[in-house]
Amino acid sequence: MEKGSVSSAVIKSVILIALGALIVLGVYMLFTRNRKSPTEESYNPTVVDELTTTNLDKNYPASARKVVELYIHTMQVMYKEEYNEDQEAKMIELLRGIMDDELLSINRNFDNDIRDEVKRKKSEDNSISNFEILQKREPEEYKKDGRWMCKIDCIYYMRMGTTGTTTVDYVFLLRRDEATKNWKIYGWTLKEKE
Repeated sequence: MEKGSVSSAVIKSVILIALGALIVLGVYMLFTRNRKSPTEESYNPTVVDELTTTNLDKNYPASARKVVELYIHTMQVMYKEEYNEDQEAKMIELLRGIMDDELLSINRNFDNDIRDEVKRKKSEDNSISNFEILQKREPEEYKKDGRWMCKIDCIYYMRMGTTGTTTVDYVFLLRRDEATKNWKIYGWTLKEKE
């Protein structure tokens, strides 16, 4: 054998071994890089976390229907889920953010009223099992005292402890905020039975 062919075979062998090592290393990295260590905990945000991290300045509900949905969903979570005082305060602050200033000025005890209502509902083992906004489209807007208003009809399906579920029909009145143009809840009432 010639000296050149032996050195050429050695070089080819070294290159093939190096390429093989790189392939094995690449496969190893592919399978292990996304694996979490057994001590590493994964955290899935809860519905409470989603509400307490909602930033109304950046993500205000885009329509009157969405404002009412946010209100009802927040109350649904407060009636049913477990949370601490800080989380409760953040959810109440979220509710305050979608209320009309005039409503809040009339109801100076808004925070305590919400806390008392939630406490009462929890003690009676009541919860909102589901809800439905009855308008399929955005409601008709009208002007009253120079301000844009609208009404949203909805139904709560209230689970009443062990006695079953009942429906409660509400009408929400919303008013467009003059500065931000966002819809704010101006009030609500039980819908009159026909």
